[in-house]
Amino acid sequence: MARRAVIALNPAKEQSFNQVPGWMIVTVAASEYAEDGKYTTKGLEDHAAVACAVQNFMLSLTADGIGSKWMTGALGVAPEKLMVLAGANSTAERFMGIVWFGYPLKELVSMVAPPRKLGVDGVLKTLS
Repeated sequence: MARRAVIALNPAKEQSFNQVPGWMIVTVAASEYAEDGKYTTKGLEDHAAVACAVQNFMLSLTADGIGSKWMTGALGVAPEKLMVLAGANSTAERFMGIVWFGYPLKELVSMVAPPRKLGVDGVLKTLS
């Protein structure tokens, strides 16, 4: 039922959405927000902690041979609509993404990660 509801929000992605066995919506309920609803410094720490937890969850899946992908804008669905589907409290929570997961058709060890646009030299700045 939840998959059907997401597909209804973006029917153009139905084929892609139907190929994904598992979905997990990720939100953060930061300990505080500014009056304009944006993160405070403390709220940003909470956001970062959730991001770390999701990465650890995905690494755990990989260790068990389960593939995963963190999806946000590529879903083509407004985060607010996904929050409503999940029954999230939009006053207290913020959308962080959806983690797709499932057993891949090929074993993970046989897959090669795509090359990064920027290597370490492209993002590392040495301060003197």
